[in-house]
Amino acid sequence: MRKLVIANRGAGGIGKSASIKAVYALLKEKGFQAVLEEWQYQEDSDIKAIFDIKGVKVGIESQGDPECDMERTMEEFVKDGCGIIVTACRTKSTTFKAVKEFLGEKNQYDILWLAHYVYQAPRADLIRDSFNKAYAEHVLQLIEDRINNKY
Repeated sequence: MRKLVIANRGAGGIGKSASIKAVYALLKEKGFQAVLEEWQYQEDSDIKAIFDIKGVKVGIESQGDPECDMERTMEEFVKDGCGIIVTACRTKSTTFKAVKEFLGEKNQYDILWLAHYVYQAPRADLIRDSFNKAYAEHVLQLIEDRINNKY
């Protein structure tokens, strides 16, 4: 299996971290066990975890803002042998470079640049959870397909 990073790429303040947390929550809901968790899932905190899914280590990091030390986490995921990494990142700056240059070019991960579903309007919070759950299900399907060598 070729290594893969799924990067939720977008501007600041649009909910990238919340959508990554939804992926984490869905994995827990589906019964996958984390072999590493540095932060517990909470609405107001970021998470970092490694799951073992069918023998493949899957690293998940919800931090994606510049200067957040996400780059160090990516180094740890590579060192720990994660075959798949799911992370948030900006459209440029240090987190974008960590994905593109460190993971993609230096460590030979294939990169899927994704964007979660965004609805910016009054009372957008009413649909945000539904959007994040749909995004999480899409990411889980991508993870399973890569593990099963479908792409």
